Amino acid sequence: MEQANHSNPTELEKRDVLRMSNKESNRMTRECLQTALITLMSQKPFDKITISELVRRSGVSRTAFYRNYNTKEDILNEVSDVFMEIVANSFSNGRFQNDRRGWYHDFFQIIKNNASVFRLMLQAHMLNTPLFSTYTLVKKLDPFENTVSHYDFLAWEGALSTIVVHWFQDGMKESIDFMADFCASTLTFAKNRTIPEEL
Repeated sequence: MEQANHSNPTELEKRDVLRMSNKESNRMTRECLQTALITLMSQKPFDKITISELVRRSGVSRTAFYRNYNTKEDILNEVSDVFMEIVANSFSNGRFQNDRRGWYHDFFQIIKNNASVFRLMLQAHMLNTPLFSTYTLVKKLDPFENTVSHYDFLAWEGALSTIVVHWFQDGMKESIDFMADFCASTLTFAKNRTIPEEL
């Protein structure tokens, strides 16, 4: 592929693409469109980004865009789904139950490592729903024993969501170690806790 002579190469031009299978080509097209969307969202609000800007920035054709996605929201959802899967996997590996501090450390590292995606999700107001869809995941993995555990978890999830968003928006100034220690000592979730009946 011949490189364009301009200072801002497209996402496709950044990848040295000569011959690919259809599967590889579609994967590359999707990656270019996702990266272009993240880049454009750092410059303007999501609702102001057009398909024309996306294809121009990504370097793919409009036909390639529509072969992979129906709308720009589809790109956003796919990026979000990949990120959510990373977070969900951290819950399902058992570390959350056995090593809370270690899990919090991994969790904050995931946020830091995926800062551009997390920022994109915040800008698109995708975190107004339960932050990491943990409720559904945990309920499937290990159903709540009682109503108190159910609400304990919702309180924990809400607190963690608020902490993570503020930490991120404040520039992630506190170290991951600090955040892990703080959350491990402050946020508790007792799966089988009960309250006295007189309450």
